Amino acid sequence: MSNGESEKEFTVRMFMSIDPLTLREDADIVEVSKSMMDRGVGACFVERDGKIVGIITERDIVRRVVAKGLDIFKTRASEIMSKPIIAVEPDTSVEEALEIMAEKKIRRLAVIEKNVLVGIITISDLARALLKKIEIVNRFVRAATRELPMYQ
Repeated sequence: MSNGESEKEFTVRMFMSIDPLTLREDADIVEVSKSMMDRGVGACFVERDGKIVGIITERDIVRRVVAKGLDIFKTRASEIMSKPIIAVEPDTSVEEALEIMAEKKIRRLAVIEKNVLVGIITISDLARALLKKIEIVNRFVRAATRELPMYQ
């Protein structure tokens, strides 16, 4: 692989989703669920005074609200959110982001740059990144082996 295609180029920035969904901490679970459905996302960040303080996933709603029989109109985002936020910077390598997810047993990371939420990266995004990396390595190997003389 040439230096131009080094591992450093495979960063979170390349594969993250920008403009992640954020809702106020006092949003009820109906608002959270509808907003996630409308945006076609499986998670939203929870905001307090302009600062991200937690994250809610579809799984959180099922386990922390539905399974416990809580009132979806009275339960607030702040009551079921996961905290603290686990985040990486946009220039974090794909491998490092995967290591953090594995260590923390999570499927999503906030992407924060200069104390501002700029994106979200999911385990699916990182799988896509690794597949792209494998594709580049395979192209390199095919090109390199075509240049080798054939011995019989």
